[in-house]
Amino acid sequence: MYRDDSCAVCGESLPPDHFYCREHAAGVDDRLHEVGVLLHRVGDDLPRLVELLAAVAPETWDYLADVAGDEPTWPPQVTVRLRLQGDDVDVDVDPETGGVRVTLAAALPELLGAVSRGLAGADAARLAAACRVAEGANASH
Repeated sequence: MYRDDSCAVCGESLPPDHFYCREHAAGVDDRLHEVGVLLHRVGDDLPRLVELLAAVAPETWDYLADVAGDEPTWPPQVTVRLRLQGDDVDVDVDPETGGVRVTLAAALPELLGAVSRGLAGADAARLAAACRVAEGANASH
Protein backbone atom coordinates (compact mmCIF):
# COMPACT_ATOMS: atom_id res chain seq x y z
CA MET A 1 0.00 0.00 0.00
CA TYR A 2 1.30 3.47 -0.88
CA ARG A 3 1.78 5.65 2.22
CA ASP A 4 2.56 9.33 2.01
CA ASP A 5 1.61 10.59 5.48
CA SER A 6 3.23 10.11 8.86
CA CYS A 7 1.97 10.32 12.43
CA ALA A 8 2.41 13.81 13.87
CA VAL A 9 3.61 12.28 17.15
CA CYS A 10 5.81 9.30 16.31
CA GLY A 11 6.39 9.61 12.57
CA GLU A 12 4.96 6.16 11.73
CA SER A 13 3.83 5.85 8.12
CA LEU A 14 0.10 6.28 7.65
CA PRO A 15 -2.44 5.83 4.88
CA PRO A 16 -3.28 9.04 3.03
CA ASP A 17 -5.47 11.54 4.89
CA HIS A 18 -4.50 10.23 8.33
CA PHE A 19 -2.70 12.46 10.82
CA TYR A 20 -2.02 10.06 13.71
CA CYS A 21 -1.40 6.37 14.18
CA ARG A 22 -4.08 4.45 16.13
CA GLU A 23 -2.15 4.74 19.38
CA HIS A 24 -1.68 8.51 19.17
CA ALA A 25 -5.08 9.31 17.65
CA ALA A 26 -6.70 8.22 20.91
CA GLY A 27 -4.87 10.95 22.87
CA VAL A 28 -5.40 14.00 20.64
CA ASP A 29 -7.97 15.61 22.95
CA ASP A 30 -5.77 14.95 26.00
CA ARG A 31 -2.78 16.56 24.26
CA LEU A 32 -4.88 19.58 23.28
CA HIS A 33 -6.19 19.96 26.83
CA GLU A 34 -2.64 19.85 28.19
CA VAL A 35 -1.55 22.43 25.59
CA GLY A 36 -4.35 24.67 26.81
CA VAL A 37 -3.26 24.36 30.45
CA LEU A 38 0.46 24.82 29.78
CA LEU A 39 0.08 27.66 27.29
CA HIS A 40 -2.22 29.48 29.71
CA ARG A 41 0.31 28.98 32.52
CA VAL A 42 3.20 30.26 30.38
CA GLY A 43 1.14 33.26 29.31
CA ASP A 44 0.37 34.08 32.93
CA ASP A 45 3.80 33.31 34.42
CA LEU A 46 6.17 34.67 31.78
CA PRO A 47 5.37 38.39 32.20
CA ARG A 48 5.83 38.07 35.97
CA LEU A 49 9.13 36.25 35.52
CA VAL A 50 10.37 39.04 33.22
CA GLU A 51 9.33 41.62 35.81
CA LEU A 52 11.09 39.78 38.64
CA LEU A 53 14.31 39.20 36.69
CA ALA A 54 14.46 42.91 35.83
CA ALA A 55 13.93 43.88 39.47
CA VAL A 56 17.11 42.18 40.74
CA ALA A 57 20.20 44.36 41.00
CA PRO A 58 23.39 43.15 39.27
CA GLU A 59 25.12 43.06 42.66
CA THR A 60 22.50 40.64 43.96
CA TRP A 61 23.15 38.32 41.01
CA ASP A 62 26.87 38.55 41.87
CA TYR A 63 26.11 37.67 45.50
CA LEU A 64 24.06 34.66 44.42
CA ALA A 65 26.84 33.53 42.05
CA ASP A 66 29.41 33.82 44.88
CA VAL A 67 27.27 31.58 47.05
CA ALA A 68 27.03 29.05 44.19
CA GLY A 69 30.77 28.52 44.41
CA ASP A 70 32.23 28.76 40.94
CA GLU A 71 30.81 32.22 40.28
CA PRO A 72 28.68 31.68 37.18
CA THR A 73 27.53 34.77 35.31
CA TRP A 74 23.93 35.33 36.36
CA PRO A 75 21.42 35.91 35.03
CA PRO A 76 22.68 33.82 32.14
CA GLN A 77 22.71 35.01 28.57
CA VAL A 78 20.47 32.75 26.49
CA THR A 79 21.29 31.98 22.87
CA VAL A 80 18.20 31.32 20.77
CA ARG A 81 18.74 29.78 17.33
CA LEU A 82 15.94 29.51 14.79
CA ARG A 83 15.93 28.54 11.13
CA LEU A 84 13.47 30.81 9.35
CA GLN A 85 12.68 31.90 5.83
CA GLY A 86 14.13 35.29 4.91
CA ASP A 87 10.64 36.78 4.67
CA ASP A 88 10.05 35.85 8.31
CA VAL A 89 12.92 38.02 9.60
CA ASP A 90 13.00 41.79 9.75
CA VAL A 91 16.04 43.68 11.08
CA ASP A 92 16.01 47.44 11.71
CA VAL A 93 18.52 49.81 13.21
CA ASP A 94 17.56 50.65 16.78
CA PRO A 95 17.62 54.26 17.99
CA GLU A 96 20.14 53.18 20.65
CA THR A 97 23.68 53.33 19.33
CA GLY A 98 24.89 49.96 18.13
CA GLY A 99 21.54 48.24 18.62
CA VAL A 100 19.24 46.49 16.21
CA ARG A 101 15.60 45.44 16.40
CA VAL A 102 14.82 41.98 15.13
CA THR A 103 11.29 40.87 14.36
CA LEU A 104 10.77 37.15 13.81
CA ALA A 105 7.68 35.39 12.55
CA ALA A 106 8.12 31.88 13.94
CA ALA A 107 5.65 29.09 14.56
CA LEU A 108 4.99 28.71 18.29
CA PRO A 109 6.48 25.18 18.61
CA GLU A 110 9.71 26.27 16.91
CA LEU A 111 10.00 29.46 18.94
CA LEU A 112 9.32 27.78 22.28
CA GLY A 113 11.64 24.91 21.36
CA ALA A 114 14.46 27.35 20.62
CA VAL A 115 13.88 29.17 23.91
CA SER A 116 13.77 25.87 25.78
CA ARG A 117 17.05 24.71 24.23
CA GLY A 118 18.61 28.10 24.95
CA LEU A 119 17.57 27.96 28.60
CA ALA A 120 18.93 24.43 28.97
CA GLY A 121 22.24 25.50 27.43
CA ALA A 122 22.41 28.52 29.73
CA ASP A 123 22.01 26.33 32.82
CA ALA A 124 18.89 28.19 33.92
CA ALA A 125 17.90 25.21 36.06
CA ARG A 126 20.96 25.83 38.24
CA LEU A 127 20.02 29.48 38.61
CA ALA A 128 16.46 28.48 39.49
CA ALA A 129 17.75 26.11 42.17
CA ALA A 130 20.00 28.81 43.63
CA CYS A 131 17.13 31.30 43.67
CA ARG A 132 14.83 28.83 45.44
CA VAL A 133 17.22 28.47 48.39
CA ALA A 134 18.69 32.00 48.49
CA GLU A 135 19.06 33.51 51.94
CA GLY A 136 20.73 36.72 52.96
CA ALA A 137 20.57 38.30 49.50
CA ASN A 138 18.99 41.36 51.08
CA ALA A 139 22.45 42.07 52.50
CA SER A 140 23.57 42.93 48.98
CA HIS A 141 21.85 46.33 49.09
